[in-house]
Amino acid sequence: MQKKNGLPTSRVIYPSDKLSEQFIKESECTATKTFDTESYRILAELSQAIMFEWEIVNDHISVSDNWSLVFGNKPPIGNFSGNIDRIFSIDPKTKNVFTEYVNRTKKIKKVGPQHYEKFELHLLTKNNEYIWFQVRLLLRCDENESPERVFGMMTDINMQKKEYESLLHEARHDVLTNLYNKATTQRLIAHYLRHSRLKDKRQVLFVIDIDNFKDINDLFGHLFGDSVIVDIAHSIKLVFNKTDIVGRIGGDEFMALCKNCSEDLFIRKSHELLAALSKTYTHQARSIKISASIGAVISPDYGTRFEDLFRKADKALYYIKASGKNNYCLYDNDLSVPQYVNKREFLLTGNSEKNKKFFHENVVEYIFKILHRSTDATAATNLILEIISNRYKISRAFIIEKNSDGNYSNTFEWCSDKSASKKSSHQDIPKGTAEKFFSCLNEDGIFGCADVKLLPAEMQIHFKDSDIHAILECAVFSEGNIRAMIGFEYHTHPREWKSEEIESLSFTAEILGTFLIQKRTLDKMKHSHMQTLEILDHIESFIYVIDTQNYEILFLNKSAAEFFGTKQLGKKCYNIIAGEEAPCSFCPIKLLDESTDSAQKVIYLEKRDLWLRAAISKIHWSADREVCMVHCHDITALKKKK
Repeated sequence: MQKKNGLPTSRVIYPSDKLSEQFIKESECTATKTFDTESYRILAELSQAIMFEWEIVNDHISVSDNWSLVFGNKPPIGNFSGNIDRIFSIDPKTKNVFTEYVNRTKKIKKVGPQHYEKFELHLLTKNNEYIWFQVRLLLRCDENESPERVFGMMTDINMQKKEYESLLHEARHDVLTNLYNKATTQRLIAHYLRHSRLKDKRQVLFVIDIDNFKDINDLFGHLFGDSVIVDIAHSIKLVFNKTDIVGRIGGDEFMALCKNCSEDLFIRKSHELLAALSKTYTHQARSIKISASIGAVISPDYGTRFEDLFRKADKALYYIKASGKNNYCLYDNDLSVPQYVNKREFLLTGNSEKNKKFFHENVVEYIFKILHRSTDATAATNLILEIISNRYKISRAFIIEKNSDGNYSNTFEWCSDKSASKKSSHQDIPKGTAEKFFSCLNEDGIFGCADVKLLPAEMQIHFKDSDIHAILECAVFSEGNIRAMIGFEYHTHPREWKSEEIESLSFTAEILGTFLIQKRTLDKMKHSHMQTLEILDHIESFIYVIDTQNYEILFLNKSAAEFFGTKQLGKKCYNIIAGEEAPCSFCPIKLLDESTDSAQKVIYLEKRDLWLRAAISKIHWSADREVCMVHCHDITALKKKK
């Protein structure tokens, strides 16, 4: 395996595969050339491939020693063609091209020029798990050019296959909802309409628009709106079958092709959609009700081209939107829609995926958008953990932060439906336990383990009786010290973390970590500010803050506010405090200069008949303001006694 940042990553190109490919092709160039089986064996071992040989005449098979490491017991030698299904447990969901090859080879009388084949098989291993293998087969003939034996090489390409399928999924799906994206929805529907045999079948194209969704964004914010879109997408998907094509084509617009759909079925599904999408969302004691408007058209009754059907379904939708919303309409030629304008022409032309970014770039961009928009740090963090976990099939994502005692606590957590929460049991984790894993971090602060059973014994003990099979943890640093750990667990089986997964998950952790450190610092400042205000408010004397340039009151403690008035901020101190129309001649501010930062003075407010002992000092307020704090004790009673 290659390594990146000290962690194993998947390989896309296997040099040994290229060597074996070249070797086999060179061997097939000359049918009469003697095949060097020893070289073939060595080459197979170098490529970590499994080698087998089928003797066609006596129907015997022999396999290399590494067969048992992957598939268990070696197969019986005789009656190979009769035992194929037991020797090669091919996934029944895939085409059995290997059995077809064997049956075809047994019928060959003479070996032609094309005696090398290559294909992929999804085979069951001894761990009861299906793995993708690339199989190369070279047919050798005897001196009479009759088929004699087949040499086979099987190479594990499971990681390559998964990586390809992952990239394909990412390119085709909407980042937020995991439905097909706009371009893919159009392409799949157009392809189905063009290539499927639809003579005796009817399809219905649905265009769904969410009513009042803009109000949710405007009132509750885009972050809350995104969570609503996710909920809506889930509700829409549940109405349709797995074989139907469902996608998101805009902010709050969706499209679906219901296959083999009668008019009665259309009516039933439309009612299901209206019921599922009639919802009320409440946030911060305010509520908004949404609903759905649905336009649809039947194919082939009104066409088989996507462009034509989309315009007609959109026209039906426009009719519903203009007629009061929260309803459905099935297009027909008599449908009268005044002033209809198709505002979605961009769907019908061009290729929106032409410059599409890779998925992890979209996720990073979306995370930045969430954090930028959010006013609720907790909701934003939880949403980010949910999005990244769903995309990478994470079972549990969590954040452990260092607390004031030096121990660690689980502050944020997201769990899949099949995983149990551990947040309550992961509070006040001893420093020694949490930091035991720090020694495993690489230079980038990342620790990844594909199988926790391979960890040292002293670390394995922490996973005893746990459902964790694989884990990836990323440290959050502040001033060179680890402040938090952001972790991702996988609970189904051991899992090799791919380079793209590590990159996206670790970068997400870095963004979240920076965000959380700033949040904690701000929280600490707010807490300190509140404590300061509470202390000042419990002081019975008057405390106020004045701009020395224009005499504006910037702050009053509780005692001063109650005595002089609660709405005096921004007003002149000589008006409010002394009751004068101009700056007081006895103003204590005049005692401060470049060399004097604090002073004391006894002052008499004639219009209030009030004696005060005033202590004044310069304080930092902002870079562009010269500010002082005045602390006054009422000494009127003492003065009058004298």
